[in-house]
Amino acid sequence: MAGDAERPDVLAVKERKIADAPSLRALTHPTRLALIEAILLSGTLTATQASGLVGESPTACAYHLRMLGRHGFVEEAGGGRGRERPWRLAQVGTSFDSGSDDPVIALAGRALSNMLTEHWIERIRAFDLDRSRYPKSVADVTRPYQSVALATPAELAQLREEIFALMSRYVDRIDPASRPPGVLPFEMVLFTHVLPVREVREVEEVKE
Repeated sequence: MAGDAERPDVLAVKERKIADAPSLRALTHPTRLALIEAILLSGTLTATQASGLVGESPTACAYHLRMLGRHGFVEEAGGGRGRERPWRLAQVGTSFDSGSDDPVIALAGRALSNMLTEHWIERIRAFDLDRSRYPKSVADVTRPYQSVALATPAELAQLREEIFALMSRYVDRIDPASRPPGVLPFEMVLFTHVLPVREVREVEEVKE
């Protein structure tokens, strides 16, 4: 859209793959993750505004926002000074590979992966306890769903791309002004793992 470049709440970069250890380590901090999520929901935030949302002082928030900005996760949205400078996300989504051939990058990736897994599981458990407080329409669409895909790695890669492509249809709602009434911040976490494979053994019939 022609006017997007002039709007502080519209992202020019949609997704980023993290491939360096310093950036991975910069994300491995609960306050920084909380700040990223708060900005995602709000569009833009100053350190002072973020303070009330993440439970840290404005000084601490300003420090963490500068660190996130140094590594390219957030950027200044323009206007304000000091702790009153608004920040926005520099990209909507991030991905990383914890299996890098570089041992330093692999170690940082595993640390971030472990932290995120614990973060998500804790939040899933907390919501499960609170689900009954939400309307039935919300409770119905947030119930656990499990399935097994008997597929090759290449087929599963294609399936994941298709799932992420479907989810990206809502990416422009990072702009609060574009959100229709009734929008809620649903988080979808996709865990993929291989089931233990056991060989089937034929049992000979015991004849009496």
